[in-house]
Amino acid sequence: GVACIVAGVTGSAPVSGSMSRSLVSRMAGTTSQMSCLVTALIWIYMMPYMTVMTPTPQAALSAVIISAVIKSVVFPTDLMSMKGADLIVGWGTGIGTAITSPTIGFGIGLVLVAVTSVFKPSKEKIA
Repeated sequence: GVACIVAGVTGSAPVSGSMSRSLVSRMAGTTSQMSCLVTALIWIYMMPYMTVMTPTPQAALSAVIISAVIKSVVFPTDLMSMKGADLIVGWGTGIGTAITSPTIGFGIGLVLVAVTSVFKPSKEKIA
């Protein structure tokens, strides 16, 4: 909650462990960091009442997550538009995550960023 408030105030990306929550926000039509701030405040406010969700069947919760994620998984437009080193990092991370686990996939992505950054040309201009 607090990390999302800071992210919303500073203009950073939403901070959470839930890609599906971000995708549900996108499906709802949010386009700014203000949605992150509002979501964080709602989460903080609703924490005492979360026991109401305990009897919700996991199948219903899974359906919400699947409906949010399926479009990005079937047709990953962000990955399709990448070029150069970003293409290697994006697809390598995605495939690594799909084959192993999110944590290992993230590690693969970090390694790919380190390796590809060594080979990127410098943008410094020497006077």
